[in-house]
Amino acid sequence: MVSITIVFVWFFSFILLCVIFAAIFVSRLRSVARKNLETANQMEDILESAPDGYFCMSRIKGKDYTHCSRRLCLLLNIVETNASLSAVLKQLDAKDARLLTESFQNLIEKGMPFELTVSTDNKRLFFVVIGRVLYMSDTQQNSYVMWFKDMTRKTALLIEERQAYTHLLQQREILTKTLNTLPFPLYVEDKNGTVCFANKAYTEAKDDFADMHWINMPLALGKNSSYALKYGQDKTTEEGLSTLLADADRAHKAVLKEIPFGVVLFDSNTRLVFFNNAFSELWNIDSQWLKKEPLYASFLDKIQEKGLLPQVKDFAQYKKVQLSAFAQLTKTTEEFLYLPGGQIVRRLMIPHANGGILILDERKMNITGDTH
Repeated sequence: MVSITIVFVWFFSFILLCVIFAAIFVSRLRSVARKNLETANQMEDILESAPDGYFCMSRIKGKDYTHCSRRLCLLLNIVETNASLSAVLKQLDAKDARLLTESFQNLIEKGMPFELTVSTDNKRLFFVVIGRVLYMSDTQQNSYVMWFKDMTRKTALLIEERQAYTHLLQQREILTKTLNTLPFPLYVEDKNGTVCFANKAYTEAKDDFADMHWINMPLALGKNSSYALKYGQDKTTEEGLSTLLADADRAHKAVLKEIPFGVVLFDSNTRLVFFNNAFSELWNIDSQWLKKEPLYASFLDKIQEKGLLPQVKDFAQYKKVQLSAFAQLTKTTEEFLYLPGGQIVRRLMIPHANGGILILDERKMNITGDTH
């Protein structure tokens, strides 16, 4: 009986010890699990505080857990933060997705970090993806992270800069080819006299510029960048052309002098540079005064003083309209001037090649019907 009691006591003691040890073991497991959970939460908080989005895959005792940051979900339009890698890859360009898959696989299997550029399938967003391993104290709980750094703005600026640079190169090529097709020598030198550019006609001339007349044109390319563009003209051709133009001008004016109606030429600055006798007589103006090359405004004032101008309510406005013709006249215009005393003058205003106006005044008749 005593032996049975002893066995019974020992049995219950053993059971009690097992319960105590089990409780201690469970408590320790719970403590480890709580610490692991706290560590995981801390790691997630640290990752979430980063300015870039990320995708993380944690491998714990052979099982994979994925997490997609809220920022990356927002950028890639992903609903769940526990989305799989395929959900991320689905939003990327197909070629970039294959490259990222291969790189991430090497990160997991070989621990090979990587950095590459990817874009979404519509090329709307661009990312620099950086892959790294997060090693834990427990070798069976490693995590693999891909950081997605948004480079859309910088990429857009880079694309814009490349396009501007390409356009600049095209403009430079057009300008260079244009200058090289010019039949006369041309070159650009800096403030020290060093030649920065020379066209084909200049380089092929072999310094044979004895018969050249050089034209110097200053070039200001910025505040402290001064250059000079110089081009040569053949003296014999230039002199011959000048003589030819002078002869033509004299012949032209000789013809105009003999025309029976008034002819006057005002240049682009509205200054009188030519008139014939018929013009002087028609407007009863001393030819010596006309030879002083008065401005068109002075001529209008003169005939207004003589009472020969058509009657207008506002002479200042009339004169303003007349002067505007020097900037606006593009074709021959005809008008009839009804002068005090009954005279009618037919006027042709012809835009001249030098920017001025050639005026032809022809007296037609009096109001009474007498022709002159």
